[in-house]
Amino acid sequence: MNDSVYENFSLVYFLKNITNLGDVRIRKIVEKYHSLDSLLKVNKDHLMRIEGLNEKVCQEIYYQFDKITEVRKAIGTLLSKCSDKKISYTTILDDDYPFNLRNIYDAPVLLYYMGKLSEKDRYSISIVGTRTPSDYGRRVCVDITKELSRKGIPVISGLAIGIDSIAHNTCVDNENLTYAVLGSGVDNLYPPDNRLLYNRIIETGAVVSEFDVGTKAEKVNFPRRNRVVSGISLGTIIVESGAKGGSLITAEFALDQNKELFAIPGNINARNSEGCNNLIKKGYAKLVMNVDDVLSELSYKIGDLVENKVERAFKKENPALNIFETKIYNVLNETEPINVDRICELTELNVSDCLVNLLTMEFKGLVSQLPGKYFIRI
Repeated sequence: MNDSVYENFSLVYFLKNITNLGDVRIRKIVEKYHSLDSLLKVNKDHLMRIEGLNEKVCQEIYYQFDKITEVRKAIGTLLSKCSDKKISYTTILDDDYPFNLRNIYDAPVLLYYMGKLSEKDRYSISIVGTRTPSDYGRRVCVDITKELSRKGIPVISGLAIGIDSIAHNTCVDNENLTYAVLGSGVDNLYPPDNRLLYNRIIETGAVVSEFDVGTKAEKVNFPRRNRVVSGISLGTIIVESGAKGGSLITAEFALDQNKELFAIPGNINARNSEGCNNLIKKGYAKLVMNVDDVLSELSYKIGDLVENKVERAFKKENPALNIFETKIYNVLNETEPINVDRICELTELNVSDCLVNLLTMEFKGLVSQLPGKYFIRI
């Protein structure tokens, strides 16, 4: 085991077991202190300088410091169990952590998985929908997923019965990468009827969860699962959904995460199409009739993958830049998002000029805006 990977896991696991300390605040801590040993040496005054930490939380952290021997023993036991069950893990600090997921506001700081993660997940699209699809929904889901697979676009879903399972199965049948995100531990399959599919996904892609090993499927887990489904992806396609379907929770997360949202239109009299039709009607989702409707919106984000697999019509040449856009473009990069305040410092432009030019560059397909006024070069 790589020492840095072990240190990252130990630090994150230690913090995840502290009451009232969630992913957002844990991320702030681990980005400042990169190992458990480093954190153990920090005094309370320095710890309280981290945004979002108050005295009560810091006291809880220091209380756990006194139990560090027990914590290290628990970590050793857990990692031994993971090894026995062929469960891998990645943290927000590790290189193999899914690229798109890293950039959402409340990204899970720890993921467990069975199978193999791939850098190609940065090009993925999620497909979700009802557990009771119509023949129309099944056919559309197969057709869309087949076409995405043909173009090499990975597909993310939630392994539920219905549209999720159809999308996963179609990917595996077409030798395409797919991740199944669970609302339970990766070793505690739900629903159990999907055992065969679960095993097939592990052979070619990955089953992923932020929940601890052994965690049972609980109703409260699934909304959190849904934010990971949309978070790993560039965009989400809703195939069929009722007016209050669970897929609409994923749609809400996609919108909150500044991701593209797509919906398949359906019969205006069909309950299974109410959710999709409403998303389109309200302007929240883009109407999809074929895969080209999706890729035309995402082609500027898909980058290297589309060069050989997506039609040349979707490729965009970089437009000419004015002097201000050039300044901004030169300080951005493709790996780490930068806040607009930092862009202003580096370019010596005011906030208003920065935002105007960033918006123009976003229209040109050169930059992408992330939550919190962070920007990244495409």
